Amino acid sequence: MLAYILDNSNLRIKDILEFEEYDFREDIDYNDKSSITVARKPIIADDDFVFCKDDNITVFTGICDTYKSGSDNEAYTISLLQKECLFDRQIFVEHENLISGTGIEDFIVQAIRDNYTASGDTLMDRPYTAMATTHTPVAARVEADKGVYNLKTYLGNAKQYYGIYVDFDFAGNQLVIRVYKKAEPMIPIDIEVTDISDYTETYSVSALVRLLVYWKIPDKEDSNGNTVVGVLTKRRFFLLADRSITEDINNADRAAGVSKSIYIEAETEEEMLQQVYNEFASNRYSHKISFSLNRNSKLYPANRFYVGRECTIKTKSGIRTSMITKSAIKSTSGMVVLTFGSLKVTLIDKLRKG
Repeated sequence: MLAYILDNSNLRIKDILEFEEYDFREDIDYNDKSSITVARKPIIADDDFVFCKDDNITVFTGICDTYKSGSDNEAYTISLLQKECLFDRQIFVEHENLISGTGIEDFIVQAIRDNYTASGDTLMDRPYTAMATTHTPVAARVEADKGVYNLKTYLGNAKQYYGIYVDFDFAGNQLVIRVYKKAEPMIPIDIEVTDISDYTETYSVSALVRLLVYWKIPDKEDSNGNTVVGVLTKRRFFLLADRSITEDINNADRAAGVSKSIYIEAETEEEMLQQVYNEFASNRYSHKISFSLNRNSKLYPANRFYVGRECTIKTKSGIRTSMITKSAIKSTSGMVVLTFGSLKVTLIDKLRKG
């Protein structure tokens, strides 16, 4: 394999390195780090782009975090952040109307332009191009603290809730950042096939089935400068056995579980309902499933199993709907390790092995 090192400021190739040892990791929150090991000292700096190719196929794109060598080893290990960590920065919420008016992709592109490529600061701006190739209007607001949010965190949420992805396309000394919705059907998986091994599953015993909401319309000022207090409404939402949501407390198909109360400030009912749906969607993945998949599987080609892909998994305890939240590939293994769901497993969780 070859690793191409690109200068983060002008995208010129600084070095090309051969490597055999690697550990590529991706996750829905962009926190996991990857690494490659090369035989000589690389020409590289923190924040340089690294894209790794196997023949003509790009297998990983990342950003240099650090590199080091052991005192008794001439090899160098380069630690790599996921490419979305380029946007790990606190920024102001601006042009929020794009989310519902044009598309969440357009909002992200505008945030990149305003803060990374065309802010007017020639020292900080980079010669990248950002573009939205799909447009998905969503009745939602940005979760911000006093008008400030982290764009990397927002990208992870956009992938989980709305299927929005960010791709980096390098051509010459150009980088095109493409933001788009990936709408592919769920993959059915049968864990009994021989291409799958080391299956484990953990489920939360506290599934969210009732959500009590205080919905507050934001206060406003009238033309005379007087404060008009927004209406406060109490709503109740219930999860049904088929995973749909109702406000009918007497519905015979209500699921059993736990209750949660939240406060939502939103101008429209549509926006409030979107936050409700997101709460239940998070609960939908309140489990952790993991298994190893043969990288050469003909039945389940490994390239179909990327972070954010939704799947239906046939297990010994039933059929589960889930989402890939982590993947890991090592040079020392012929398997790709996949993790589904968002449950944070603790020592007291009951672990069932399939």
